[in-house]
Amino acid sequence: MKASFIPQGVYEDIINIVGQWKVVDMKSLSEMCNYDVGYHNLLKKVRKLETQGLIKGVLLGRKNKHIYLTDKGLKYTGHDYTYEICDENLTHDLIVSRVLKELLKNDSFMNGRMFHQISGDQLLPDAEVSVGKGRDIFRLALEVELTQKSQNRVKEKYRRYATGSVFTYGVFITNKVTLFNTYRRFLEEMKQDIQEAIVLILDKQMTATKFNYEKSECFYLGRTLSFECLFGDEKG
Repeated sequence: MKASFIPQGVYEDIINIVGQWKVVDMKSLSEMCNYDVGYHNLLKKVRKLETQGLIKGVLLGRKNKHIYLTDKGLKYTGHDYTYEICDENLTHDLIVSRVLKELLKNDSFMNGRMFHQISGDQLLPDAEVSVGKGRDIFRLALEVELTQKSQNRVKEKYRRYATGSVFTYGVFITNKVTLFNTYRRFLEEMKQDIQEAIVLILDKQMTATKFNYEKSECFYLGRTLSFECLFGDEKG
């Protein structure tokens, strides 16, 4: 009888990394892998996991391969089955992952987690990250918005972030000018205490491979600000 395959060593490491980020490109996987196996050998390990049905791969662009866990792969992580990626939300999840990774390259940002790792307060943002400003630490809920939601749905999210006790701010990020302007109008129609809890960010060039927060446009409390002005660390 053929023994069943149980991921150990580098295979287990790959599954843990993909489980953490939900979807990972091969270059990032190579950088995050805790084993010095070399890129070519890493590709072989990934193919082995694919043939065992633990992960799936998809090509974005000519050679930009991304991988994510299947239901079977999820059994080797602590994540639940609501997490599995389907075709409709693949692009969204890739962009969420990209946004979080880029923010964490900034020394002021820390403790980043994708949504499947977040618990508490029944608020489930796409991701969360903390930012230090002066002596304060602010906990941000990240919502990547690629398609416009109804006014009622958006305003209800604004209210929940304003009244919740877990996050300091709800941060809504989009690459669409019309969506950004609409969400800004929704926000401006709400009470001051709700506006104080919500930040809107527009990066027109945001994709699964790019997020340039330094050149983004931010909206907070009726003002258009730069990212640095809003989140930059205040020295002294």
